[in-house]
Amino acid sequence: MKPSGASIDRLIASPPSDLQVFLVFGPDTGLVRERANMLAGKLIADPDDPFAVSRLSDEDLKSDPASLADAMAALSLGGGDRLVRVRLSGDSTLVAGWLAEFEAGQTPAEARLVIEAGNLTKGSKLRKTAEDGKRSAALACYADNPRDLVEIAEASLKAEGLSLAPAARPLLAQLLEGDRQLARSEIEKLILYKGPDGGEVTAEDLAEIASSGAEAALDNVIEPALSGNPRETDRNYQRALESGLNPVAIVRALQRKIDQIDAFHAAGNDPAALARSGAPRFGPPAQRFQAMARQWTPPRLARARQIAFDTERALKRSGAPAEALTGETLLRLARASSSTR
Repeated sequence: MKPSGASIDRLIASPPSDLQVFLVFGPDTGLVRERANMLAGKLIADPDDPFAVSRLSDEDLKSDPASLADAMAALSLGGGDRLVRVRLSGDSTLVAGWLAEFEAGQTPAEARLVIEAGNLTKGSKLRKTAEDGKRSAALACYADNPRDLVEIAEASLKAEGLSLAPAARPLLAQLLEGDRQLARSEIEKLILYKGPDGGEVTAEDLAEIASSGAEAALDNVIEPALSGNPRETDRNYQRALESGLNPVAIVRALQRKIDQIDAFHAAGNDPAALARSGAPRFGPPAQRFQAMARQWTPPRLARARQIAFDTERALKRSGAPAEALTGETLLRLARASSSTR
């Protein structure tokens, strides 16, 4: 099956019961990830349930070529639905071979399968098998045009009680250039910047966001951790990893933020201290920084700084699980900060 255009969105919203395999591919890796996640949420009650969902990568398939067939043939321990998710960096003759056998009725399949892949050519055996299959669908993901991305942004802003000023639309279209995942990240940064009572998003707001660059993306992870919000910390950290941010860069940004809060305390803890410490001085960013600083007294900051340094040292060890170590540190600080709110 080879849906296109709006039919792809309709299929994802209500996956046909006779389709068992979904190949999501294309040059827009952010859209590939987003659509694969949406599909998973429609195909199974809890897409994060490790007992109902099996996840395989390129490395898993290389080390154990039978892992896909085994995962697809396995029955659910609880008797419910099962889902297998495969993430590929490119084409895969192994997955294509399994899919051809599945379509020919030569291999059992108890679960449903979502495959994420990159930009597969028309000559790709995996793509062609999915497109021609009776129980498979190939969902192509190509880059959104600027107007589509602005419409996505406006819908997200509206859901948060925000609106977009007409004069800001052209600048927002420039800011959202790139794949769907990067666009979503920019939209999230804008929502965080404006805050819950932000009102209208202006061209000046967008200029401020654009000038913040990578540091603002890092702040989206660091600020919830130091503000006592474990759930938002975990969500933003996962998004940061998916957008390509390095765990080491996140830890170093955490250290800089701790030093900045410390400098703010040393400079007098007043509005003038914001400028002296290099913190935001106006609007919601300044309010968030001051609220965060109130939760971290100098003695607690010293402990947080030590935790961040210990994490960075651990990350430099050979074979250290960087993503897990950094995530654990962020959640540890978020929980510590939450206890003082």
